[in-house]
Amino acid sequence: MDTLIMKYLPLEDITYQTKLNTNEIVDRLNEVVEPKKTFRMNGFFGNSEHKPYEGSIHNMSFKINRIIGYRNSFIPIITGTLEEEMNGTKVNVKMRLHSFVIVFMFIWFGGVGIASLAVISYYLNNENFEPMSLIPFGMLIFGYAMVLGGFKYESIKSKKYLAELFEAKII
Repeated sequence: MDTLIMKYLPLEDITYQTKLNTNEIVDRLNEVVEPKKTFRMNGFFGNSEHKPYEGSIHNMSFKINRIIGYRNSFIPIITGTLEEEMNGTKVNVKMRLHSFVIVFMFIWFGGVGIASLAVISYYLNNENFEPMSLIPFGMLIFGYAMVLGGFKYESIKSKKYLAELFEAKII
């Protein structure tokens, strides 16, 4: 059930199992993560020499996101914790949307959902169908596809990258 929900929502819970110890993982993260910048210029006029991720690393946890050269408000915020085990380390990773994006999209989907309900209510009482009345439903579908597509596109890249970085398998 959980995997079905994760498949259709912008959420990812991943556990990596690696033979590396926690110090090795922290060292590898430090090699690919730079401090978060308030303003970053990438692309034609900006500096393209940067690490692949930005964020912070603390003892046994980290909070990072990918540095990209384009705009994607739905990029995953990646948080992770390290658990030392007898023969390696377990890395528990959660990928979520930024909290501001969640609040904004909740309000946006709420407004479009109310408009969709109003259209349904109107056509239950009237028999005249107009194709323009399908716009709120199209907006719901487009919004959902935009959020999920933007999130999953980046989460797939990060899942693969972190598995290679940690020399880990996903369990």
